[in-house]
Amino acid sequence: MTSLLTRSIRKATAVAAAAATVVAIGAVSTHTASVAAEGPTPLIHYTFDAASGTTVSDTTGNGYDAMIKQNGAKVENGQLSLPGGSASSAGYLDIPTAGLVGKKTLTVSTWLSGRTGPANTAAAFLGAPVASGASYSSGYWLLNPANPSGYVKAVVTNATNAGAPWGTEVGAGATNAATSGARTPAGMSLYTSVIDGTAGTLTTYVNGAQISSVAIARDVSSFGSALVGYLGRSTYNDAGWAGDVDDFAVYESALDAAQVQQLFSDQALERAVASVTVPSTATEAFTLPTTTSGVAISWASDNAAIQITGGAAAVLRPTPGSADAVATLTATFTVGGALTTRTFTVTVPAALSDQARADADLAAVAVADADDLRASFSVPTTGANGSTLSWSVTSGSASATLRAGVRDGSATVSITRPAAGAASASATLSVTASVGDATATRTFALTVRPQPAGDAEKEAYVWTFFTGEGAGAERVSLAASKGDDALRWNTLNGGEPIFTSTQGTQGLRDPFIIRSHEGDKFYMLATDLKIDGLAGGFTTSQISGSQHIEVWESTDLVNWSAQRHVQVSSAYAGNTWAPEAYWDDEIQRYVVFWASNLYPTTDASTRTAVTYNRMMYATTDDFVTFSEPQIWSDVRRGTGLGLIDSTVAEEDGVYYRFTKDEASMTIREEKSTDLLATISGALPGTSGSSDEWTLVKERIATGLPNGEPGGTYSSGEGPNIFAANPGDVNGLSWYLFIDQPSYHGGPNHYIPFGSDDITDGSSWQALGSTLRANLPQNSDGGKPRHGTVIPVTRAEYQTVLEGFAPEIAVTDVAPIAVSTRAGSAPVLPKATLTTASGTTATVDVAWEGVDPADYASAGTFTVRGVAQDASRMPVTATVTVTPGIGVDLSTRCVAGKVVVTAKVANAGTDAARVTVSSSYGTQVVDLAGGKTSTVTFSTRAASVASGEVQATVSGSTVTGTFAAKTC
Repeated sequence: MTSLLTRSIRKATAVAAAAATVVAIGAVSTHTASVAAEGPTPLIHYTFDAASGTTVSDTTGNGYDAMIKQNGAKVENGQLSLPGGSASSAGYLDIPTAGLVGKKTLTVSTWLSGRTGPANTAAAFLGAPVASGASYSSGYWLLNPANPSGYVKAVVTNATNAGAPWGTEVGAGATNAATSGARTPAGMSLYTSVIDGTAGTLTTYVNGAQISSVAIARDVSSFGSALVGYLGRSTYNDAGWAGDVDDFAVYESALDAAQVQQLFSDQALERAVASVTVPSTATEAFTLPTTTSGVAISWASDNAAIQITGGAAAVLRPTPGSADAVATLTATFTVGGALTTRTFTVTVPAALSDQARADADLAAVAVADADDLRASFSVPTTGANGSTLSWSVTSGSASATLRAGVRDGSATVSITRPAAGAASASATLSVTASVGDATATRTFALTVRPQPAGDAEKEAYVWTFFTGEGAGAERVSLAASKGDDALRWNTLNGGEPIFTSTQGTQGLRDPFIIRSHEGDKFYMLATDLKIDGLAGGFTTSQISGSQHIEVWESTDLVNWSAQRHVQVSSAYAGNTWAPEAYWDDEIQRYVVFWASNLYPTTDASTRTAVTYNRMMYATTDDFVTFSEPQIWSDVRRGTGLGLIDSTVAEEDGVYYRFTKDEASMTIREEKSTDLLATISGALPGTSGSSDEWTLVKERIATGLPNGEPGGTYSSGEGPNIFAANPGDVNGLSWYLFIDQPSYHGGPNHYIPFGSDDITDGSSWQALGSTLRANLPQNSDGGKPRHGTVIPVTRAEYQTVLEGFAPEIAVTDVAPIAVSTRAGSAPVLPKATLTTASGTTATVDVAWEGVDPADYASAGTFTVRGVAQDASRMPVTATVTVTPGIGVDLSTRCVAGKVVVTAKVANAGTDAARVTVSSSYGTQVVDLAGGKTSTVTFSTRAASVASGEVQATVSGSTVTGTFAAKTC
């Protein structure tokens, strides 16, 4: 984010001021310029020292108080901050104009620092209102610090052309003279426009220097009896201007060149003096500003304890035991013919003794989680006071060893955990701080946890995501799948985000969770970025954004550590976007990667445009200490365009990388056996050695349906690749979720694709319609954007549900017992579930198929199923198979006719109603458990062929046969 001054700056309220002494905290300044005793007074003047609600006071007392309108504009730190954005919503300042109507001569002077960059927009505007039926004003004065060509634009319309007033503009940087005048300066600058209708000239100055003077036939009086005045917009439908305004004044006279120069000199000196701070105490070298607001600053010191060369202040502390040194630093501020001096008092404490340095550095050493170690970790080898920290493992070398650290000044304690099921191991770590002949030593007792069992299959998923911009949206939420199904999801925590940043920009985007290499810890990374309310939006965030990432860790996905705000980018980076990580077996460390714009200077205020995003990486043992950042992928894909949002998976020793190509805004897939292989200059093609990155396919999934009615996935970002669980109900091997925000033609949430072959870039199939109907949704309506899906065990999933959705988490399943007779398929019932919130419900169950062999004979067996509630709780039913009905047939002769006799036996314990059927009739008998009954059928024939008799109970039939008989 573009730096703002952190204190109010005293504003000059007149063109000239008497020579005076300026008093500041801890310092005295003497103004030695010779100036006129009096000068013109502004008609309208806003210093932006404060605002009352949306009202900005006119400090002249003339009553021209202005109003902040629309969204995002605010007065803070002595400036008006304008957000830019859509003309219909971007905040601006509405200026009263009654005192300006009919004026032939005006001078408008304002300090501006833009964030929009070169564009058609207006920082300040004064002109006729839009007439009925028209689209924009036909007459105006307009100031744009950076036109599309990068030149200062200050113009008036010199004729009337309601259809195309821009074509009548004259002045510096006008539409028809875009490269006239001067290029836009960096940083806060004073822009002064002198509209002199009497002399017929428009003269433009930047920082007191004339850049343009043109003849004009029209002035403000030509714009009619009604005027509108704005800061941050015009009457065109252009985007609002983004930047800071630090003082705005309108004079009802035409200031001459000397007056404009004096105006700049006085105000620049005031700003410069107020903006400089010097530490009151110094123990190490520090830097001093040598220029600000167009003012040169030179420095001198009266004590050898601080020696100044240019802007570098070297500090030489008095020897241990000596008195502290006190130095007076004198700053001389010079601009034009004016100068001011200011003095600062700086105390340089005496140096610590060697022993005190060693003791202080030793006291600062800590080993986190020493009583619960699960992974390797970094330790410092140099103390803040310059001591050498030497580490050794004095016991337990089977569990802890030392290796080189990820960066200078660090070492790694490599942890080897006992086997799963074994007891925890102990080790002792010793550190000695040394400075000269002084030493001090401490020891740390380490408890190393055994390895996790590691045999639990992954049976569900957890999703971490953010939902976009807007108030409260740049936070992190979690969702949990409906069991082993990556396309159907539960909303957690009542639809409220779970993580809110308290550090950096206080915004979170692009969360990424990685399971530790050991398996029983999780790390979450997130981008430190708040776009909501950020003036200049994504442009500002790439020029002067955060160089940090945000980190949390957890052992259960519910209870998380405190937020860590960790710098991983260098000072040459303008942003640190979408951090992800992957374990590299070859180096036995995590590789963390992200996107950054890089610049030739560390001074963000001198950066005028976005460069392009490179993919960067660093290595770490513990997500606390990181190596120096390295370039991973460096390919310029157009003006301000590069590569962002890489995500990685591995199969059979090959890494597959999915990255957003900003030239096409689509996802490309590459592969390599070396995770840390780099690319530079051009994107790789399909040929190359296995340890280089080579192309699998460009524009992955582009053109496939996105699940929206009639919708297509055309472009996107934030790809998330993850392996499907073995039992995932959708029967796929891999998932690729791609964020398709509205600015990429999408529905502003993730679009899913699936494949059984990650090696085939053309194998991805559209799954969007299923996920669309089953997305988690926050209480504000937000749906998942750039984030991570991570497979979890059933136990981990249960913990997450109990922690964030007790109304879903099942804590008890009522026993399910079913009885059936041999030969009869069991009828499996619903399940009765009790949740962690105390509610009970009876729900359907998707039961596994039952093999007829399981119930062919008496005995017991179990059937597994999945409850069809939101938890997809696994359930089991115990089936008892009781013996069935037996039938024994015989024939005999009665009065010369054949009679068939069926002896029916109930071998079970339960009573049964048996239907006995033959060709000669049907009879029903009730048999108690263990009883038999005889049924006879008269054939009324002297001779019968062989035949059958069926005994049926509860739909199960037993058949007996009898032989032919003749009487």
